[in-house]
Amino acid sequence: MFPDLTSLNLPEGITVKESPEIREILEQCYLSTKIFAKTFFPDDVSAEFNLLHDDIFEVIDNPNYRKKGVAAPRGLGKTTLAKIRACKAILYRECGFIIYLSNSASSAEMATEDIKRMLLANSLIKRIFGDIRVANEGLEDTFSKKSWSAFGEVFILPRGAGQQVRGLNWRGNRPGLIVIDDLENSEAVKSEDQRTKLKQWFFSDLLRTESMFGQRAEFLYIDTIKHEDALLQNLVDSDDWYTKVLAICDADFNSYDPNYMTTEEIKEDYNNYKQMGETDLFFMELMNIPISLEDAAFKPSYFKYYELEGDRIKHYDELDPDKELTCYLRDLVICVICDPAKTVKMQSADSALVTIGVHRESHKIFVLDIFSGKVKPDELYEKMFDFVIRWRALILAVEVISLNEFISQPIEQEMRIRSIYPHYIELKAVGKKEIRVSTLAFHYRMGYVYHNKTNCHKLEAQLQWFPKSKLWDVMDAFSYITKLMDEQAIFFDPDSDFQEPEDYSELDDYNEEPLTDEWRLI
Repeated sequence: MFPDLTSLNLPEGITVKESPEIREILEQCYLSTKIFAKTFFPDDVSAEFNLLHDDIFEVIDNPNYRKKGVAAPRGLGKTTLAKIRACKAILYRECGFIIYLSNSASSAEMATEDIKRMLLANSLIKRIFGDIRVANEGLEDTFSKKSWSAFGEVFILPRGAGQQVRGLNWRGNRPGLIVIDDLENSEAVKSEDQRTKLKQWFFSDLLRTESMFGQRAEFLYIDTIKHEDALLQNLVDSDDWYTKVLAICDADFNSYDPNYMTTEEIKEDYNNYKQMGETDLFFMELMNIPISLEDAAFKPSYFKYYELEGDRIKHYDELDPDKELTCYLRDLVICVICDPAKTVKMQSADSALVTIGVHRESHKIFVLDIFSGKVKPDELYEKMFDFVIRWRALILAVEVISLNEFISQPIEQEMRIRSIYPHYIELKAVGKKEIRVSTLAFHYRMGYVYHNKTNCHKLEAQLQWFPKSKLWDVMDAFSYITKLMDEQAIFFDPDSDFQEPEDYSELDDYNEEPLTDEWRLI
């Protein structure tokens, strides 16, 4: 049960200080945003709170952290709870300056206008806390859509992603509460450049808005994870933020809280998304997984493994798991593929090396070795030639950009110095990397690809998140195997029971005259 201030039937004019009952309720509301919401905003939170809401409130009210984040499914009323958190800070004068952030300035302004409405139209709040719109000289102009002051003591400023926030100060107050609601745009988050730009603004500008002296600011970030490299996902992975990632169900669509949605309702909802061809939206909006687990191009079930014992490659027949298969490194066409970082400072972005062996007879593509990381050119070349020598690679293929001679010349020169002579190939990056990587899906679905158990974790992580992967370096390098096999005529051998025809004389029967006199070449 939640406290009911309206049932106290207190005489008009009685103050909070004169009523122990009201003071006790207000103390409960201050300690619990859940109680505060039901006490003062029952119409805005008319539905019963569920277990997922309890998780959100636990993050909001946790006193041990000042940087907090919640990845919550759609439909839980995330924005309403974010507004109520701001209302509580205003009414209890927790700080003198509040910033409310959203993905655009207009969205933030709409939210703060709604906060204003929630406070002005609430007779109970007016009776307990007083009218937030006081007639203080010089403050009338601030009571507007773009910014306003409550009680003449708390300044509320809406801001959109990327807007100026650094150095803000109101009457000597730096921002003490920053509420971040639905900051990332679903379209912008697909762009690596846009994600990088938002992160730079967030970490270099927004987090520096607080005062470095006295009481530090509280940051509350509520959103849905829209990409594997989303800002919120980065905060979830950070030790500096206290976060929770919530979902309405498990991978088999079993409900985590039947009082909110039953398993049957969830499955029906999923089928509706499936009929529309939007299962990605279901997993993103309701499970905080930004790709469809069912329709993923690269499912974990596609990943097959081998063991390397000296020169011997041991794996198992897919149809007969007890049947051991064997081939040898000496029977493979081995390629080392290099995807260098595309920046002036190579050590600022990841470069990747992938060693691949193609066994024509058994129709297998073995991922032998992987390296990725931020390295300088000489370190990358050293690792590259180490792979060539260690695996006795026949082919060294390197992705080049428009200034290919500035990449190829030092490599070919180093090959001469070291007396290493693999067949060197320049790989021209044509088209989008999404298209290149997608060509791997055929090989995986056909069961051609086998991973080395010891070193393919990074490749598998990137493939499973495709096309919303945080990093692309390893899988992009690997994707060039399709191009190499085509251009270098590295094709699988025919099945052993296939017989090529020895006599083509029967084809002579097809040397017939045109059907009509009108026939002619065009």
